[in-house]
This record gives sequence, structure tokens and C-alpha cells, in this order.
Amino acid sequence: MKSKYILIAPFLSIAALAQTDTTTSPAPQTFETPGRVPTKMFIAADLMSGPLDSVGDFAENDGMNNTYFLYSGNDASTVTTGIALRTRIREIYAIDKLREMSKTDEFTKAMANAGRQKVEGVVGIVTNPLGTMQNIPRGASRFFGRIGEGLKGGRTEGEGNAVQSMIGVSKAKVALAVKLGVSPYTYNQELQTQLTNNARAIALGGLVVSAATAAVGGPAGDVLMGLNVNQTLQQTLVNSTPDDLRILNRKKLFALGVTRENADAILMHPWYSPWTETIMIDALSTTGVDPTAFLANACNALTEEDAIYFERLAQVLARYHTKKAELRSLRTESKVVCALDANGTLVFPLSCDFAIWTERAAGRVGEIAALMQGEDNIKGLAVWVDGKASDRATQELKNRKIELVTSVLDQK
Repeated sequence: MKSKYILIAPFLSIAALAQTDTTTSPAPQTFETPGRVPTKMFIAADLMSGPLDSVGDFAENDGMNNTYFLYSGNDASTVTTGIALRTRIREIYAIDKLREMSKTDEFTKAMANAGRQKVEGVVGIVTNPLGTMQNIPRGASRFFGRIGEGLKGGRTEGEGNAVQSMIGVSKAKVALAVKLGVSPYTYNQELQTQLTNNARAIALGGLVVSAATAAVGGPAGDVLMGLNVNQTLQQTLVNSTPDDLRILNRKKLFALGVTRENADAILMHPWYSPWTETIMIDALSTTGVDPTAFLANACNALTEEDAIYFERLAQVLARYHTKKAELRSLRTESKVVCALDANGTLVFPLSCDFAIWTERAAGRVGEIAALMQGEDNIKGLAVWVDGKASDRATQELKNRKIELVTSVLDQK
């Protein structure tokens, strides 16, 4: 917020002496500058380096999200958000293990038993359903500011097709992916191919995958542990087909008062995998309030990272509802998702790596603070974040009497 002040310093020039007005223009507000940040502030030590990968010592912060530098063999790539980085590292080790499995005699025999069906006929290779979008901001970096156009599509291509589901390949793929610590609905095309090939060998050729065979070396991790879901939902994710999950999700949305049209918009969106939409809708169901306003924003997802962003927002809201105060409604203010609790506090969920005090952030916080003067039923403001915030950003929100809670999904 800009503020005016009286100039009390002595005049230092003849020109200054000639002035009749002793006030100056408001002093420009200073902001933190996006730039390089130490990776170790955000990424666990065991993920920094492994047999097949290493992560650069520094990441580039854009004001909310970090872009990390990932190295594997002769390949170097950039990965935006810590969530995506952890996913990509798991996928590197899963691909390596699947390649090893496909070179074994057991795999060759299993594929022969499967009748050597053409892989191209049943592989659900995931492609970018909305074209090349390498340069657009993702997740919090886009949705905490402006909102994109709503888009809808058909089945998520990572689900595979009806043939896979009928012959059991889909279920085999899910089971195999979970053992390897990755999502069966990944948008990683190479991983999708490897998963489907090995799943065909398992489902159609009798390939047996022991715990030892599927063990992944390096910091691959357990994909289910990183989803912030309870045991019941974990079992649902693992044991359900995409169609099963969609039916379950539709029932939950209807129970919350969502119309069929709005339910279809999110359930058929190309960037929400069966797991992502199930986790998001389960979290929204926990709040027990109509999520129509939330879903309208979620339908603007343009990338996988955007979809994960809204999944995390839903989880943050569910955590607030169960740990802080019951939510009364979900809404949109200044094009940002928020919720009003039973005490009159308007809470804004945010998913980001590291929020700093930029001009953009200051503008958005200014809009949020103005809501206190605009509506009598708003008694307080809060921002709940799944990531970190700089000391400056923390103090600025405190100065405006906005409650800030960070790392909310890490808390039990």
C-alpha cells in the first residue's frame, strides 16, 4: 500500500528553495525481486541427487513458483513447482525399472503368450490436448492473477481405451504404477508406453512381477504417500477403474448440489486425470458446501500443473474446514477462489513453492484487504498456503491483519 508523508528534510538546492509546496509525491513502494533461490530450502536432501539424477543447487523463483533444473544422464530439463519435480524424479526411476523388466526372458515369453498384439492398438499415449503451451505461467503463477479461458475435452488420454479396460490391462497398469511409485495416468509419454507394454505382459501373458522385481532404486518414493489422502481413498484410487471413479465423483458432486452440466465440465476436462479429479472432489466433498464457484475456476486449467494446483487448493480448503473452522460457502473474489467460514473469515487457499512480496502480490493482497470494507459479513481475512512465504510477505500480511498459515498440508 502506498502512503503519503511530509517532507521534513532540509532543502538542498536553490531550485528546492523556490518550491512553495513542502510535500512530495508518495514514495515508491519497494518489492522483493523474483530470482535465484537455494533448492535445498524446498527440496529434501534425498531428492537432490540419486543414481540416475541430480537437481541443480539453485532454482528460479517467479514470485510464487520455483523452476528447478533436473539432470539425468545426458538430459537436462526444467521443472516448475516442487510437486512436479518430485513426480518427474519418480518417473525417471520407474522408466528405468520398466526398461529393465522389458529386457528379461520372462517378459519376452509373456509377450509371446499375449499373442504379440500390436501395441499401437491399445496404448493410450498421452499427448498435449491443447497444443504446445511451454511459455504460459502455471498454477499459482497464473491463477493468483488472471484467469484463462475455460476449456473442456473428452476422456483423459492417460486412461487408455475401452479395450484395455475390458482385458484387464488397465488394472494391471494401475497396480504396476503404484508399485513403481508413479501415477498410472501420467502425461509422460515414454512412461505411459512402458507401463502399458509391461501391463499387457502381466494381464495377457502371465508375467509375474515380484516385490523385488518392481523395487525402484533411488529417491523414487511412494506416489500414494505424496497425495495427502487417507487409506480409504488410497484403496479407492488403486482398486477402481477410471469409469468407476467418474461415477463416484459424479455422485459426490450431485450430493453437493452441482448441476449435471457443471459436473460434466470438470469430469470430462482433458487435464484432470481420474486420480486428480477424484482427490480434488473428495476434498471438496469434505467441506460439504456447493463447489460450483470453485469448479468454474478449475475448468480454466490449461496444463497438468494447473490441474494439480486446483487439486491442492481443494485439499487446503478441506484442511481448513477440519482443523480451523467450518466453511459456509465457496466463492470467487477478484477472480480468485476463496471460502467464507462460519465465523465470517474469508480464507484464500494458495498452492505455491515460495511466495515473495512482489508488486503483483501486493496488488492482489490490496484487493483482498479491500473486501473488509465492502461486505459487512466478512469479519476477517486469512491466506492458507501449502508452501512457504518470505519473511517480507509474512510481515506485509500481518501489517494488514491478514492471517497467514504456511505448509498447511504438511501438518497432521
